[in-house]
Amino acid sequence: MKCRRCGLKTVLSDEDIQKAVDRVRRMKGVRLAEEKVFEERFSKCRGCEKLEYGSTCMLCGCIMQVRARLFEGKCPKNKW
Repeated sequence: MKCRRCGLKTVLSDEDIQKAVDRVRRMKGVRLAEEKVFEERFSKCRGCEKLEYGSTCMLCGCIMQVRARLFEGKCPKNKW
C-alpha cells in the first residue's frame, strides 16, 4: 500500500510502530506521558478522520502512537 501523504510504497507495520515507540522510550531526556494519558489521547486519534492506516496523522505526518506518548505531545487539531 502507498501512503497518500508521503508517497512511501509501504505503510508501517505494527512491528515498525512498536520499534519507533521503543526508540522514543529509550531516549534520554524525553519525558513521556503516563499510560492513562496516552490511552486517552490515542483513543481520540482512533476516532479522528485524519488518522490513516491506524497510525499516521495526515495533518502532521507523525506516528500518533509515538506523538501521543510524549509528555509535551500535541494534537494538530487540538483534540487533546
